Amino acid sequence: MKRALLFLAVCVTAAGCSDSKVVVRAALAEGGEPIVDMPVYLLPYDRKALMDSLARASDEPEPTIPADLVQQLERLNAAPVVPGDSASAANVALRTVLRARIDSIRAARAQWRQRVFAPFDSVARMKESEMAETAASDTTDARGHASIPADEGRFWIYATYVLPETMLEWNLPVSVRGDSVVVNLTRQNAKEQQFF
Repeated sequence: MKRALLFLAVCVTAAGCSDSKVVVRAALAEGGEPIVDMPVYLLPYDRKALMDSLARASDEPEPTIPADLVQQLERLNAAPVVPGDSASAANVALRTVLRARIDSIRAARAQWRQRVFAPFDSVARMKESEMAETAASDTTDARGHASIPADEGRFWIYATYVLPETMLEWNLPVSVRGDSVVVNLTRQNAKEQQFF
């Protein structure tokens, strides 16, 4: 009897006694081609909220690419290039100028992010310590599945996947209440960011 009580006490206080898991199934579309070899993180904190708090604490806002600049470049990219045509040559020249402006803003944004988000790792470690939980991860297999052991509580699934012209980012809350939880990651529930 004492041995059973001792085992129960150890199991209650030790992390990992739970058989609960967060099972992630990743595909670009529901039932579609799986996303393989993608790292998936189970975080005890909302990564986006931490990033947003660091951004708000900055003295200057993040440089952004104006929407009209992007639209203008997209229109020019859609226009056919006809060798020897002066209008085509003008479009190519304007495209080069617009790309240079966008690249300049992207470089400024990268420098801003590097500076503003530099303390992220230490802030995240403090948050983990505060919550007495640590981040865990797995990588999706050939079926697009990842399985991460989890105690009961509220967590966030974080993952990114790069496509040729866009990046998909997931930062989804998940509650674990004793049973394993299945989370589907698809293009529909991702935040999509274009590359320029």
